Amino acid sequence: MHYYLFLDDVRVPKNVTWVNLPLVNWTIVRNYDQFVEMIKNNGLPEYIAYDHDLSNEQYNSAMYSENPEDYNKLYSTFTEKTGYDCAKWLVDHCIETDQTIPEYSVHSMNPIGKANIISYIEGYKRSIKNIESQ
Repeated sequence: MHYYLFLDDVRVPKNVTWVNLPLVNWTIVRNYDQFVEMIKNNGLPEYIAYDHDLSNEQYNSAMYSENPEDYNKLYSTFTEKTGYDCAKWLVDHCIETDQTIPEYSVHSMNPIGKANIISYIEGYKRSIKNIESQ
């Protein structure tokens, strides 16, 4: 199935104006479980737009701290999974199914969460390039 996946607990793609998202019909998922189920049932999307904070408990002033570790320490206290958890699941899924990770963007307003998602996906992509070049 050819589709574009938008992960966000409240927003819709047309309201995201600070990131250049493709002008397409989006499939919207609101949480980790919907994200995983959509991909398991429909295969990898062409593109994924990630939000990080997928529940109210994840909105915290520590996300704007000068020290990212202040916010990262909170991860273990969250009862709801984040967009970062979705990115980690997707990397594992791509490894298990031997597929290429889809193109993506991160529209999260949480600077630390955004950086964590990008760092995780880009780290995976770099490791694949290193393996392929050997």
